[in-house]
Formats: sequence, structure tokens, C-alpha cells
Amino acid sequence: MEFRILGPLEVLEEGRPVALGGAKPRALLAVLLLHANEVVSRDRLIDELWGGEPPDTAHTALHVHVSQVRKRLRRDVIVTQNPGYLIRISDGELDLHRFERLVATARAEEPAQAAGLLREGLALWRGAPLAELGDSFARSERAWLEEQRLAALEQRIDAELALGRHAELVPELEGRVREQPLRERLRGRLMLALYRSGRQADALEVYRSGRRLLDEELGLKPDDELQRLERAILNHDPSLELPVGSGVERPSVARRRRAAAHTEAPVPPDSVAVIDPQRSRVVSHVLVGRRPVALAIGHGSVWVANADDGTVSRIDHDRHEVIRTIGIGAPAIDLAVTTDAVWVANGSDGTVSRIDPSVDAVVETIDLRGSSELVWNPTYAVDADDDSVWVAAGPHHVLRIDPATNESSAIIDVGHVPVGLALGEEALWVVTTAERALRIEQRTNTATAEVPIEYPVALAAGKRAVWVSDLRGQVWRINPDTGTVSQTTPVGGALVGMCATDGAVFAANNADGTVVQLDPQDGRVVGLIPVGHAPTDVASSDGIVWVSIQSESAM
Repeated sequence: MEFRILGPLEVLEEGRPVALGGAKPRALLAVLLLHANEVVSRDRLIDELWGGEPPDTAHTALHVHVSQVRKRLRRDVIVTQNPGYLIRISDGELDLHRFERLVATARAEEPAQAAGLLREGLALWRGAPLAELGDSFARSERAWLEEQRLAALEQRIDAELALGRHAELVPELEGRVREQPLRERLRGRLMLALYRSGRQADALEVYRSGRRLLDEELGLKPDDELQRLERAILNHDPSLELPVGSGVERPSVARRRRAAAHTEAPVPPDSVAVIDPQRSRVVSHVLVGRRPVALAIGHGSVWVANADDGTVSRIDHDRHEVIRTIGIGAPAIDLAVTTDAVWVANGSDGTVSRIDPSVDAVVETIDLRGSSELVWNPTYAVDADDDSVWVAAGPHHVLRIDPATNESSAIIDVGHVPVGLALGEEALWVVTTAERALRIEQRTNTATAEVPIEYPVALAAGKRAVWVSDLRGQVWRINPDTGTVSQTTPVGGALVGMCATDGAVFAANNADGTVVQLDPQDGRVVGLIPVGHAPTDVASSDGIVWVSIQSESAM
């Protein structure tokens, strides 16, 4: 028999659910399971089942409920023992016990093994523990359970930071901090991941925003640990680097070794590489603004979002030169091109800008920070066609904007932080921090499919497939009609940008300075093109592949 309390209460007998009856028997069983193999007094059970106003017949009713649960389970599972009752749970029967064992084992393991054990333990969580029994039920025990989950999550993040996965962790940590903004340990891990990724200014901004929040919400200052971390980041303290002997090369060392291994000079940082995919080589490059992060193609041009400059570069598709630099005034992080506009998602600014390509200027900035319907959060991604503009905006929404009015026409709750969007032939696809790819039907603005994807990062929608990369360096091929995974391809590294054409799928590998080419029919790797430094996004048009390249300090 299997008992589950890390989510809605469930009991399985040989894999089949056991009917548990109404609310009172379920609450009774839940309390006993929370104290498995321990005696729970009758008075405690009555308090949990009826609150502060139990009926005069509470003791009799409790006995009846115990009898009902025994009949639904096994008579020898619940034992009468003064001053109450005890439920006997064998090793491995309760999900909480399995979770605790995995967490305890992970503490004695090396980071790689620890991270795997902790991922396995965290996968046992199916949602808020026992939430269906009401907010007041077993409040202290449920708060304790949630604290154990968060502690295990932080332990897993520590293990992955020790493995050098700081760049891959940043999107997840940003989502976690938005969900738990007052949890300083998570905020500190985000700061460290950003700093190790060469983003000192972003790390310090995370500290400053946390300090403001603590002061406004609680009248407190950051704890000593967070203050020490801020000082260490300001001083470039060597203790923040990966420890010597960790088995992971420091990013600068690793990149120098890779660069030395190539006979061709890498593309300069803060530029866009131009690739001939037939010859699998870089044929030219175009210098753009600071930290280019996203690309889009249209109007005879390649459009580049430069996050640190707050600009968009317009590159002439044929001449391979910048013909205009457009100031956005915000950290531009994603782009989408339509017949009469270029749409820019402005990250932490919480806005979306509309560029008119006929005049190369911003003609509208849509402010999402003051909406009464949507709590302010950064705009993570944007995609668009002539009928709608879709914006991924936290904490768990996708906005649909009517380009005729620049006003929101729908707000779609996707449950968790959306980290990427892609418009397919018939639907919008969204990936979230809940390890899901969602298919959103455009006619109804509702999710009609959920595909489990471990730690999704980037996605692209082609005519016959949707492609998603994950933090482990895998590429998932999804059948858009059935909403099922038809192929997974291990590639390695951090695939942070993707594009799909009829003849090929390309992915930018931020970790090793390459562009990976996949066969769209079966997902096989058919090409690997070195570009150097840290590629961030990829786009393709008319037989040319364009790749945005950050500096060495970006990884």
C-alpha cells in the first residue's frame, strides 16, 4: 500500500486509488499520516476535525470515522493505543518518508549524485500538501512540510552550483525568487549564479530589490549572510568562484582552452555571426550593441535586442551591416516581427515596446506595471503575428495584446512562470518553470495540452514539430497535433536559443560557443559550427543563419 501526502491525499493499493470517503475520514487519515508510527491523542484529532467547536458527540463520531477508515484500508493499519490512535507505516509506504530518506542520503554524496537524489525527492511533490482539506487544517505541519521542500530545493541548487551550472540555474532561480521574494537564501543563490555568469550588475540589483522589499514589507534589513554576499560581489572576492578541485573548470579557463583548440578566430563578442549552413562555417559578422540576447527577421532586416544598451540594432540582411540603432530605454530581452511592427519585451522594466520599421522608432510603449488585472512582473518573452501579440509576463501569465489597439484582449493563467513562447501553425506554445510545455489554442485562449519537459529553456515551433531545449542539454521534439514527445536528442551544454525551418533546426549552445544543427525529421545532430564566446540566440532566413554572440563574461 502506498500513502501520499506531498500533494492531495492519496492512497494506492497495487497501483489503484483507494476511495477514502468524505472530508472527516480524509482529515483523520491525513493527521495520522503526518505523525506516522506515532500515537495521536483523541483530543488532537478532534481539534483537527472540528476546530474550536466540536459537537458533544465528537468522541463517538471520531470512533465511527476511525472504523470507516479501517474498513477502507486494512484493520491492522490503524491501531488503538492510549491516549488515541496510531497508523503503522512500513518502510517506503509513505512518500514523505521516501523524500526524507533521499534528502538525508544526498547530504553525504558528491554534488552530481546529490543533485540526482534531490531531483528524485522533489519529484515526489505533487502540489501543496493536503491543500484540498482547507487552509486551517494541520497548518503548522503543512508549513513544516513546505519548509522541508524549500530546504531540499536549496540543497539541490547548491549541488548544481557546485557543478558549475550557474548559467542554467539563473532562469529557474529568478522564478523561485519571484514566488518566494522574502526568502533570502534563494535570493542569495540567484545573486551568486548571476555573478558567476558574469552579470555582476544584475546580481547587485537582485540584492537592492530584496533590500527594498524587506524594508517595505517587514521593516527589516537583509540578514548578515546576504549582506556579506553583496560585499563579496562588489569586491570580486575570489571565494565566490568555483572551488579549486571541484572538477569543473572556471568559465574563463574553459573558454580560453576552447578558443586555443580552434584554428579559426572566434567571432568577436557583442556581435552577430553570419553562418553559411551548407559549408558549416562563419562567413562574416556584424558588431552590434552590448550583450545581444535575441534575434528576429523581417522587413529585409535582422533585428537584434541588446540588453545592456537597451537598444535594438537593425542589420541589413543583404549588406550585413547595421543600418539603425533604436533606443528602447529598457533592457530589451526578446523580439518578434510582424507586417507593420517590431515588438520588444523589456524584461525587468515590465513593458513592451512597439517599433515602427518604416521610421525606425518606438511609437508605443505598453506599460504592464499598473494593470489592476495583472501583478507587475518582468516581460520575459514575446511572439506575434498580424492578429495578436503574445507576451510572457509573470508571475504566471501570458498576455494577448490586440495590435490594432495596443490593449490586452486576454490574460491567460499558465500556472507558473512562463519562460518562453513560440507561435506554431495552429497554436501558441509556452514553456514554464513547472517543467511543462503548454499548447494554447488561439480561438479559446485555453491550454489544451501539457507536455512534461525537465527544466525547459528555449523553444521553437516549426510546421511539423515543436522543439524544446532543457537545462541538461537535451532537445525534445513534440508532435503539435497530439501534444506528445516523439524524440529526445542529448546534445549537451546550455541550448539557450533555437529556430526551426523546413530543412533544419538550429540551437545556440551558450556553454561551448557552438551552433548545433539538427535534422527536423528525426532530431539527429547533423552539424556543429564553432562561433566562440557565448551565443545566445539563432535565426534563419534565405539559407543564412544568424547568431547573436555575448562576451566571454556572459557564461
